Amino acid sequence: MICIASYDAWISISFQSLGDWLTPIMKYFTWLGYPQAYMILIAIIYWSFDRKLGLRMAIFLPVVSSINSILKQAIHAPRPYWAHPQIKAIHLSNGFGMPSGHAQGSTVWLYAASFLKLRWFWALAVTLAIMVGLSRVYLGVHYSSQVLAGWAIGLLIAFLMIRYESPFLKWFLSRKFRNQLVFIFGLSAFILILGGAFVYLLNNWEMPVEWIRNSEDDLAGTGETIASSMGMGAVAGNAGGFLGVALGGLLSHRRGAFKATGLGWKRLLTSVSGLLIFFGLYVCIMLIAPDQAQGTLFSIWRFIGFFLLSFTVIFLVPHLFIRINLLTSSKSSDS
Repeated sequence: MICIASYDAWISISFQSLGDWLTPIMKYFTWLGYPQAYMILIAIIYWSFDRKLGLRMAIFLPVVSSINSILKQAIHAPRPYWAHPQIKAIHLSNGFGMPSGHAQGSTVWLYAASFLKLRWFWALAVTLAIMVGLSRVYLGVHYSSQVLAGWAIGLLIAFLMIRYESPFLKWFLSRKFRNQLVFIFGLSAFILILGGAFVYLLNNWEMPVEWIRNSEDDLAGTGETIASSMGMGAVAGNAGGFLGVALGGLLSHRRGAFKATGLGWKRLLTSVSGLLIFFGLYVCIMLIAPDQAQGTLFSIWRFIGFFLLSFTVIFLVPHLFIRINLLTSSKSSDS
């Protein structure tokens, strides 16, 4: 367990003391930091505005999220309301607290802004990243240090991906198809193995009694305990999401990509139709969701579910829309 400086708790308490009028605002920005929201927004960008940018963002998020879920198991730090009863859990979140996954994921907008190079988008990206991070502190689910760590890690990953994207793609696309598949499946397996190693090490670690006691009132009625923070669910979901995006992107490149262009009404129809397919699949996946207490089965469900959602967005929907002329195909050499 890492020590949380007193100023961290003081910042959280002071922020919450500003008043309940902030609650709906902060809950809105926190919602923007969940995977479902990112999938919706990135899908619209990918299908209807900028395919290359959408794919970059779709790859960035599971990479960032995988690193985050592994670090949370490795560090196993508390959320504020676990350690400090004075901090209200205005919004509940699963898992350990360090680093903030919301803050880390919010850097995807800064990553996108680095390619668009538009002042208004930079302003929007910075605002979104800041507000998503602040929302986590106000809602009592992250300390300020956990948010700062999330931002720092996300920015580092963004820098590395921007810096090495071109040489990596040149190397990767020059490989034979079977070697490309081995690399993609191997990286997904590596995420699972590394995450699994830290989860295994947690078997010898006992969660502090005060964390459990402090969180009991907040979790009352939810049927959950913070003991569920230890597990492979998040790691498996992120590994499945990465596999779906990477495999979908590779197959799309080989079969011929598409152009996210056309009249406004056609782009709108593409987005609405695609989201209807997405939501239909999401509902079906949720209907068969096992209980989180069923550790292995829950993790398998998360892996398959995130894989199917990501693969559908990146590959299946675009190629369905090409067939019905909602999207225009392009040669893979132009991708």
